[in-house]
Amino acid sequence: MIMKKDITRFGITIVIIAIMLIVVDIAVGFIADRVVDKMPNYSGQMAKDNYRLHRMDAEIVIIGSSRGSHHYVTSQLSDSIEAYTGKKYTIYNAAIDGKFANSNCCAAEMIISRYKPKLVIFDIPESQLRSTDVSTDLMFSSPFYWKDTIVRRYFDNLGLKERLLMKSNLYRYNGKLIRIASSFLRPKDKDDGYVPLYGTTIDTSLIKERKKEISGDYCLNTYSESNFAMVLKKYAFNEVPLFIACSPAFMPTGNNMLLKDMCNKYNTPFIDIYDTPYFNEHPELFKDAVHLNDDGAHVYTELFFEKLKPYLDCIKK
Repeated sequence: MIMKKDITRFGITIVIIAIMLIVVDIAVGFIADRVVDKMPNYSGQMAKDNYRLHRMDAEIVIIGSSRGSHHYVTSQLSDSIEAYTGKKYTIYNAAIDGKFANSNCCAAEMIISRYKPKLVIFDIPESQLRSTDVSTDLMFSSPFYWKDTIVRRYFDNLGLKERLLMKSNLYRYNGKLIRIASSFLRPKDKDDGYVPLYGTTIDTSLIKERKKEISGDYCLNTYSESNFAMVLKKYAFNEVPLFIACSPAFMPTGNNMLLKDMCNKYNTPFIDIYDTPYFNEHPELFKDAVHLNDDGAHVYTELFFEKLKPYLDCIKK
């Protein structure tokens, strides 16, 4: 009899705890969703992601990871395009540190679901399409799971486990509440999106002979490949000019052959300046092996513009 009472008491305790967790989960989602809607535009990574997904309306957009945010000097590119076309266009560098292939594919789809930019530049190395760590990449956008059908599709396509986990508001906002709060407190970022790096940490005395990858020794992640192909097809269908670019790394061992093949398949221009003799001979232009410093970014932006220039008639329409 006593054991039966203990079991009943234990069951009631479990139910009470479950109800409390559900109430907390609902409360966190209700409050956090409304706070996110009021985040400033340029104060930190979470705010910048919210801005590019829901508010950005620039005519020319750059998306990508930290390589994009540190490599494209927005004001310089804007001035060069204006001098060449005779017209001033609004331009925003929407690349974000820590956001890789799939989160940027998601952003690319979100952008054209809201409006049609004159031109979109998507900076991506092929290595991001090979990575298997796809769920971590998307987690920046988890607060928008219920708000945006495109974001929800990206998470749901990861499988049943992720679909179930995303039903929890505590899971969606895990590790993000402090980031969200800090966006209201930290100084406003530059409103053109470019984030300069200074100095260099490359020690040329430690540089050894490179061993380059051989095409055929690797393949793309099927989830990432599918999402990237969807972006290429959607931009072509909506007649929004899209340029895939791969900015420099210092003496990289990888190559972009499979990325190039995909761009060719979908007739998308590919500007590949990933592995070039000039940058490999100038380590002083790099902050580290995969990021240009501010000096290097200015050199690269000028070179990138020269490669982009033959295509710029598309934005005059």
